[in-house]
Amino acid sequence: MDADAKYERLLEPIRLQLRPTPAEAALLARVQEQLARRLQKVVPSDVEIGTMGSVAKGTALKGNRELDIFILMPRAWPLEKMQKKGLEWAKEAMKGIKTELNYAQHPYLKAHVDGVKVDLVPSYKLHNMERLGSAVDRSQLHTEWANARLTQRLRDDVRLLKAFFKCLGVYGAQTRVEGFSGYLCELLAINYGGFLHALRAVGGWRMPHAIDTQKHHQDGHALKLFPKTPLVVIDPVDAARNVAAVVSRTSMARAMIAARAFLEKPGKQFFFKEKELHSASRLRTIISSRGTHALVLSFPAPNEVEDVLWPQLRKTAQAMLGALERAEFRVFGHYFWSDGKRALILFELMEERLPAVRRAMGPQAWLAGDVKAFVARHKAAANLHVEHERLVAIARRESRTPKEALEQAIKKARKLGVPAAFARALKKRKWGSAYDLLKDGGLREVASDYFSRRL
Repeated sequence: MDADAKYERLLEPIRLQLRPTPAEAALLARVQEQLARRLQKVVPSDVEIGTMGSVAKGTALKGNRELDIFILMPRAWPLEKMQKKGLEWAKEAMKGIKTELNYAQHPYLKAHVDGVKVDLVPSYKLHNMERLGSAVDRSQLHTEWANARLTQRLRDDVRLLKAFFKCLGVYGAQTRVEGFSGYLCELLAINYGGFLHALRAVGGWRMPHAIDTQKHHQDGHALKLFPKTPLVVIDPVDAARNVAAVVSRTSMARAMIAARAFLEKPGKQFFFKEKELHSASRLRTIISSRGTHALVLSFPAPNEVEDVLWPQLRKTAQAMLGALERAEFRVFGHYFWSDGKRALILFELMEERLPAVRRAMGPQAWLAGDVKAFVARHKAAANLHVEHERLVAIARRESRTPKEALEQAIKKARKLGVPAAFARALKKRKWGSAYDLLKDGGLREVASDYFSRRL
């Protein structure tokens, strides 16, 4: 314990700061009880109402105003009936309260009650994974498994992990974040025995890395099951599921570096650091000092839920990036962003304009057939000559600016792998520079995040 004393002097007051206040706990309990009563009035006697998620496990962060309320139905019911009846009862119970239909693995109802965001989720009542009907059914098994192992100390340490990852920008399983979910934070705290032990382990990870708390698989088998994933954390209640499937290599690497940085020099800034947002004038100076060329492609965001929108936006950005590289532009970096209504892709390039001609390297002189084909392909070349043993064509370049190259790519967007909804949205595209982002208060954060990223 002596070795940990310097950390504990810092962490103990932070644990208290991260706990929900008595007023927050009372509010959540009141809303939970109110909605449970409403639901119990409309559901039959063989249907149960249960609370899941971080509130049910006592790991919610201070400021959390979210409740996951499950309508638990008999497993013997067909899936379609379970989903349909669950939504009908939820809507009936919520009469007089504005609701919104959302979709995850299946439809659920979303509402706001007294400032608390509530998800009402139809589900089967389960006792083990063998009767799993849909992915959301696991939540009750997660709650049961975690509550059997979480002590008050571990619950506080789960909150430390959540705040640590949140401050780092890698907290959340959304495809926008590609980070560590709340349940994954709980598993790390339980598996390693607390916050400090977890950080020491994270700091020593290598990619790929596997954690199998319940020893569902033999050594090395978990990594073979998920060969393309940098982090594999086997779900204790489902041996075929990787809880860390969404964690990207970038998020994992940032967590590893930050863990080592905290252990070397601990501080409150690892839990409460404010996001840095530069002034427009400061950003203008940063951008101009780089000496690069930045181009911004913006367009209306397709009407998709977030977990569909972001992977498709990422795929669109990669397709456009590939087009630039094939046109021989040297891409220094890129960034994509959306707020659900608008989307943009920023490209930073080493040059603003390429020469009018390009070199096309041909085959070696002794490859007669290839030489003949190369000459036929480059009849219009400005020069066609031999350098050492290879043919070289000096050809006219089709696109000299990044915008020209991207305009050509957008014309064949679907062939390049751009999702259909984004190919349609790109028809309403607008072009701008990095400086244009500084004119919009909502987009200045985008410029600040890209141009001043730091560990």
